[in-house]
Amino acid sequence: MENFNFYVPTSVSFGKGQIVNLSPSIKQFGGEKVMLAYGGGSIKTNGIYDAVVTELKKANIEYVDCDGIRPNPPVADVRKGIAIYRENACDFILAVGGGSTIDAAKAMAAGVCYDGDVMDLMADGKGEITAAAPLASVLTMAGTGSELDMGGVITGEVNHKKHTIMHPLLYPKFSILDPSYTFSVPEKHSMAGCFDALDHLIECYFVAGSESTDVQNMMNEGLMRSIVKNAPKVLANSEDYDARANIMWASSMALAGFQFVTGKKGSNWPMHAMGHELSSLYDMTHGITLALVTPSYLELTLEKAPEYTWLFANFARNVFGVVEADDAVAAKLGIRKVKEFTLELNMPKNLKDAGVEEDKLEYLAEKATEWGNIGALCKIEKEEALEIYQRAFA
Repeated sequence: MENFNFYVPTSVSFGKGQIVNLSPSIKQFGGEKVMLAYGGGSIKTNGIYDAVVTELKKANIEYVDCDGIRPNPPVADVRKGIAIYRENACDFILAVGGGSTIDAAKAMAAGVCYDGDVMDLMADGKGEITAAAPLASVLTMAGTGSELDMGGVITGEVNHKKHTIMHPLLYPKFSILDPSYTFSVPEKHSMAGCFDALDHLIECYFVAGSESTDVQNMMNEGLMRSIVKNAPKVLANSEDYDARANIMWASSMALAGFQFVTGKKGSNWPMHAMGHELSSLYDMTHGITLALVTPSYLELTLEKAPEYTWLFANFARNVFGVVEADDAVAAKLGIRKVKEFTLELNMPKNLKDAGVEEDKLEYLAEKATEWGNIGALCKIEKEEALEIYQRAFA
């Protein structure tokens, strides 16, 4: 097992009615004037906005709205939030929403403490994060795990390229996770969130060095099983509290401190790299892009890295309950189970079905690999990425 550091400073209030902890938690971190960041306004129709504002008013905490944060948050939304924060002399950011809102809030938190443009602070930028405004989250959609990690993804202006921002200062100070707040999430986005969470775990599972990380692998398998079990329950009944609770906690745990990739060789997150290009070009929901590329990615990786057949076989048996003694057969059955699971969640059956044009596949492959090899168990450069997209097309 490789050396690693593990750090998750975020405190969590989980369950029904935990919004009562909002104001005391904000005051614990010195918040007196809050910038309330949220998306298109659904929180105003489902009662969550009122619940948040009621708690703030009870404690005499001032607030100012930063609304309209879009999915796959563009940097323009981040810049708007930075301006609102500064103009109103805020001292705390509260993200109320799902991954896009929380990711944008993280970039805002870094940006308000930086004199240059916030794009400088992305992983490929010229700037450095040395300070950040305190932020917290009230989660309204499960999937991304942003409520318990230190990273975010922002859409840039050039070719709508996705950029990562990451720093320990960007961990939320606290996150409030009430599963009932996800009852009103539309089916499409609920199921996309379920697959997003599953794919985070898959990305951490199929990584070089897994031979020696029994603890990480077995904990990961348990979370994957819980998603496979509970996602169909959410699909059948959007107000199944326990199913929603298990999905919410599994998605939060999936990326908490990036715990399931610790001790391994590291990963370039290949499925996410390929999915991001679909979101960039087609503004496609993130979890749906992952559902579209993951089975084909796993299929090609198994072919290119047969020395990891044992890992694929373990995945098949321990996550999907495949009963097959032959590792090679079990491995392929496991990948088939992933594809079947995407269809069970009503994801598009292939890229063509999702509206992707075949003549765009080469462009997607080029963009996904423009910074080099993205593979985790084998080389994935443009040629391999193109083959994955082609397999996923029809």
